[in-house]
Amino acid sequence: MLKDEEDMLELLDDGGATDQIDDLLDDKFEDELELDFDGKDDTPVQEPADAEEDGEPPLDEPGSSDTPAPEGGREFELDLRIIIIAVVAIAAIILAGIFVIMPMMSSSPPEVTITPSQQGEDINLYLVSGPALAQNELKFTLNGAEIPSDKLELIGGNTWPWRQGTSLKIDTIGYEKPGRLSVISTKGGGEYLLFSTQAEATPTPTPTPTPVPTQEPIIEPVPVSTGSSPVPVTTPIEVFSGNTQAGQGGLIQFDALPQTGREPLVVQFADQTTICAQNRTWHFGDGLTSSKRYPEHIFPFPGTYNVTLDLILCDPEEIGESAQKEITVIPIERKDTLLSGPGSAEVLAGGAMYFSVKGPGMTMRIGGKDYILNYGDQVRIEFNEGGKGAITVTRGAILQCNFENADVFVNDKELASGWLTNINIDQYDKFSTNDITIRINIRDPGVKGLVNGVPSIIASGGDVITLNNCGIDSTGKLLFNYQDQAGFTFRGGIVSFDVTPLSSS
Repeated sequence: MLKDEEDMLELLDDGGATDQIDDLLDDKFEDELELDFDGKDDTPVQEPADAEEDGEPPLDEPGSSDTPAPEGGREFELDLRIIIIAVVAIAAIILAGIFVIMPMMSSSPPEVTITPSQQGEDINLYLVSGPALAQNELKFTLNGAEIPSDKLELIGGNTWPWRQGTSLKIDTIGYEKPGRLSVISTKGGGEYLLFSTQAEATPTPTPTPTPVPTQEPIIEPVPVSTGSSPVPVTTPIEVFSGNTQAGQGGLIQFDALPQTGREPLVVQFADQTTICAQNRTWHFGDGLTSSKRYPEHIFPFPGTYNVTLDLILCDPEEIGESAQKEITVIPIERKDTLLSGPGSAEVLAGGAMYFSVKGPGMTMRIGGKDYILNYGDQVRIEFNEGGKGAITVTRGAILQCNFENADVFVNDKELASGWLTNINIDQYDKFSTNDITIRINIRDPGVKGLVNGVPSIIASGGDVITLNNCGIDSTGKLLFNYQDQAGFTFRGGIVSFDVTPLSSS
């Protein structure tokens, strides 16, 4: 730039023509436009360092006067670029929505809930919830082999599409089983798995447990004397096996094994209904329910329970009355036992405690966390590995239950697992135990224990006492405690006990 000024000065000194000066200025102006358009100057800028060091002000660059140069053309050019970029971005977003997002939304699989059931070679699928499904947008496979449309039938005279609240019957005759039946959506050109279930190899309406067959009355001839010679007269003698009437509700049928036993009684139920059903509900007569087809239920407390099974049948024209059975739970007879002395004691693995909550706001601490129990809750505590814990149960209250590894269930659902360190149940309605076995290692000088008020347990130092199936005694108490220095204390009911002498251990 200094060179341009020197050229102009030479022209002025030489008396050069004005046209030459104008040409020089025009060339300089074009160079500045090229600089503005490209955004950079290829010519390196020389900083007037020497001038500043000598105290002289730096020379002003051409065009750097106080009056700003007009930049309207440049601003317009920049605005135009921004507008073009914005238009291109908006167009890209619109095209992405049309060609990417919308096809993805339109081809996404529908959300459905399906309940399966199997009758012989037929598998019934009940559409609980979800949109109507068109036949041409579905594919059914069994072990990967596609099932043709002639093996599909909507129950109840319904026609496609398959709508919520209706059942679809699939004929699987000729397909290898057991296998995986899959319902696949082909909507939008892709394939998405909507539902799958297991198709059994040899389905039968009689599940495990196998019911005891009902025997017909056996008629045996009984000779009846009519004077000098007997004349055979047919007298019917009825011989029955099992309960022939319980569990029959017309179309709805179920079985239960066993139907009688001592507390706590574990009963296996089986829905034997042979027609298509949408939903089932078991009512066990103790306030608890289940929707499984083959539930196992524990009756921990003595009494008689009326169990019913309700079904919603697939065909709305079919109405099934509730089937029912009676389950009888017999109480365990225990002997009042009092035993204490020097020695170590522990609860063996596998014991359990059951109780129902009578009052509100009851609490227990599991793994350092407090849980609140409500009125009517049924609680099951499994001691798992047992150990040197402590139990304090009085009539109507549970004040202590301390074990490191316990599983706690409330109303047949697992609540928590961990160290059961504190329990505060000052009102319980019913109480029961199962397989609580206590083993005691006696130290000198030995112990004597009372069973039903009689000194029956006699053990010397080194002997091992085993208290079998412990529970509450006749006063409603179950007390168990062990301390290293003080020894052990037990008061409660037991079914039996064993003493293993030191000589045989």
